[in-house]
Amino acid sequence: MLLKRNEMNLDLLRSKILFLGPSKYALEDFDYSILKEYDFIARTNKFLETEDKSRCDIIFINSNCVNFYYENADKLKDKIIYVKRYDEKTKLKLKYPDLDIHDLEEFWKLHLQHFHPHQPYYGTLAINYLRKNCQQLDIAGIDFYYKGFSQKCNYIEGYYDLRDLISEDSQHSIKKDIEFMKKILDSENIRLLHKTKDIFRKITNE
Repeated sequence: MLLKRNEMNLDLLRSKILFLGPSKYALEDFDYSILKEYDFIARTNKFLETEDKSRCDIIFINSNCVNFYYENADKLKDKIIYVKRYDEKTKLKLKYPDLDIHDLEEFWKLHLQHFHPHQPYYGTLAINYLRKNCQQLDIAGIDFYYKGFSQKCNYIEGYYDLRDLISEDSQHSIKKDIEFMKKILDSENIRLLHKTKDIFRKITNE
């Protein structure tokens, strides 16, 4: 278990984590054999519904997915689960008391101040949380919307089941998230891998 209420588990502080996103483009030719090199593999949202059956130890789920897993929680068993809000954690825990679930509400509120009047993408929040609470964080499988905003064709099969977005949702600003990523990539314990590294170089040099 990574956290027990607000107490930090020393195993997490010493751990090496891979945050693996759902971008089909960024995962092309990805070497899944490296997963065995990590203490934890972190995923997001409906990864557990996809055709990708590779390892997942930690999962960050948004509000839409909290509602989905309220009726389909079997796949969450044995996972370390992070939700955005305290009431979302309470909702799931009341029905499934054995789930290892934590909320990021206070952490989220701090980011809202930084991103105002926008809010950070959940992946950005998850990455910043993990890099602050582990020894080494590697990141792959993310394209920073290089191939377009939230369109089903850009995700691994089964991940995205909402209406495609032609343009960015007004509550977000990928430019702000990218600027934020530039800053935290100065940290010694975080790095981009594979195509995610190449994509980030392209979008930050354009």
